[in-house]
Amino acid sequence: MASRGIGQYIRQHFLDTTFRGLYRANAFDMALLVPYFIVLILLASYGLHRYVLVYLYYKNKKNRTIEPAGHFPDLPRVTVQLPIFNEQFVIERLLDAVCRLQYPLDKLDVQVLDDSTDETQAVAQGLVEQYAARGFPVTYHHRSNREGFKAAALAEGMKTAKGEFIAIFDADFVPPEDFLMQTIHHLTDPKIGMVQTRWTHINRNYSFLTRKTLTSPIGRS
Repeated sequence: MASRGIGQYIRQHFLDTTFRGLYRANAFDMALLVPYFIVLILLASYGLHRYVLVYLYYKNKKNRTIEPAGHFPDLPRVTVQLPIFNEQFVIERLLDAVCRLQYPLDKLDVQVLDDSTDETQAVAQGLVEQYAARGFPVTYHHRSNREGFKAAALAEGMKTAKGEFIAIFDADFVPPEDFLMQTIHHLTDPKIGMVQTRWTHINRNYSFLTRKTLTSPIGRS
């Protein structure tokens, strides 16, 4: 019965010649179908990288580092760079989080690198003055042009940076208080030149939609 059903299905859908010859592809059809299938193949190929990431994760899982190889006997000086551009609504949150970092203030150097062309300039400069008055080592740097964008702003800040190591947070980042203490000691290993940490989302528990998005493969990337 099952074989008869499968055979009938194959004959009806693949071997039936009732409508053969009724349709012939023309140039217009091909102009639509060819780009469509090219895009489809490209998107499918892009989606394959998920499987590559899963494979690499399990392949290198045994090599993951949990604890640093050693600890600095004397904490090094760290320069924290905060590149911003027209982001007045998040700069206060960013500066507040950075000034809460658990790290000796005499070993910390915070640079607000502002390329803004709107009201962010006044907001950022006012906040820097407030935190500096409270004893935080925060300085404000503004460029008159945006040549090279944020990367160039970071390079400009390097000219006056006092730290042995650099920590960079974009405008919408909110680093936890123990961020530097959790990461700096990994740099005692001479084979390690950079430490990158996992990103997460502030609004992950805001709604059902955000929770499901962040538990999907896209949200976890």
